[in-house]
Amino acid sequence: MRIAFKIAFRYLFSKKSTNAINVISYISMIGMGLGALVLVVLLSVFNGFEEVVTKLQSSFYADIELEKVQGKVFELSEEQVTQLKEIEGVEDFALVLEENAYVSYNGKSSIAKIRAYDEHFAAVNAIGDYMIKGDAVLQEKEQDFALLGAGVYYNINASYNQPITIAIPKKGKHSAVVASQLFNTAQIYPGGVFGIQNEFDNVYIITSLSFLRDLQDFTNEVSGVEFKVKKGFDENKVIASIEQVMGADYKTTTRVQQNKSLYQAMQAEKYAMIAILFLVLLIISFTIIGALSMLAMEKKLDISILKAMGANNAFVFRVFLLQGMLGSLIGATVGAVLGVLIVGAQQWFGFIKLGTNGGFVIEAYPVKLETFDVVLAFVLIIIISFLASWLPASRAAKGKIEFVKY
Repeated sequence: MRIAFKIAFRYLFSKKSTNAINVISYISMIGMGLGALVLVVLLSVFNGFEEVVTKLQSSFYADIELEKVQGKVFELSEEQVTQLKEIEGVEDFALVLEENAYVSYNGKSSIAKIRAYDEHFAAVNAIGDYMIKGDAVLQEKEQDFALLGAGVYYNINASYNQPITIAIPKKGKHSAVVASQLFNTAQIYPGGVFGIQNEFDNVYIITSLSFLRDLQDFTNEVSGVEFKVKKGFDENKVIASIEQVMGADYKTTTRVQQNKSLYQAMQAEKYAMIAILFLVLLIISFTIIGALSMLAMEKKLDISILKAMGANNAFVFRVFLLQGMLGSLIGATVGAVLGVLIVGAQQWFGFIKLGTNGGFVIEAYPVKLETFDVVLAFVLIIIISFLASWLPASRAAKGKIEFVKY
């Protein structure tokens, strides 16, 4: 193997009598290098966007959410609250109540969802990190405040100095002369504006649990419980403990399960991109076949001498197989290193910006380099170069190349 490697290495860099062989060999090497570079960079970009999306989702959705299987609201007994607090792995939890509402201010109105939290809001929710205006405070000195999504805030042209009106349909069947008598209404001052992403900003208003309960004529009802899991603890074990306390009438979902379609779409796009790049590399690999076939024609005399010295077909096969794979691996190494440098530069300095209008939650294209991506690039190129080198190496070993007469 060592001798075969040395011969293959010499064949790779030695000057050929036909310049076209050199050109095709360098093209295949550069092609594999570009493939490795693009793979590393694009996978890092996908990882970066996935991390941003996950972070944005985690700012709104809790690690685990508990809801009733049937029915919109339920009540927790003191015993259940105590048992939930004692579950190993639960750092904290907050009681949540959610309802559709009609919100208006100064003649402008919008449909919104009101999500209300108890005093443990900050422990399970990270919206405070995405406040555009104001602070993430729901209640202060018995004064309730509303945190408005940026879309809701601008749709109704709300003001900090004036309260907004929130209307919620009354429960049960009611007869009324005017439509306004079918709603419970209350006014509340905006305490802040958050900007995460459109699916939240255009829909949600967050307020205190006591405010929404009073508006709905509730006492202890909740629509869900959101849990914060301690770092290092298995979510599945925590879920099993929660379900044991609450019973079969309740269901638990993780953050990923709450946004299953989103995460599946991101993974599908990533795999599709890898498949496309694999096909591109496969097309580039035809240059390896051409270069090796032409090299075998040129080295007809060398092959005859090697066989006269005792080399068998397997040895000749290894020489040409190694020659084809060496060029690909050298190109892949250079490409991967350049890819890592580009990703590192973007990660540290953020050269490529998303925009200058301030409409993004981040300024530069997000990237995240993972060792798996670099390894994947090498594995794909090794597989492709092996397959591309196999046929010409096999034909050269068996003497089935049609040699050109000089």
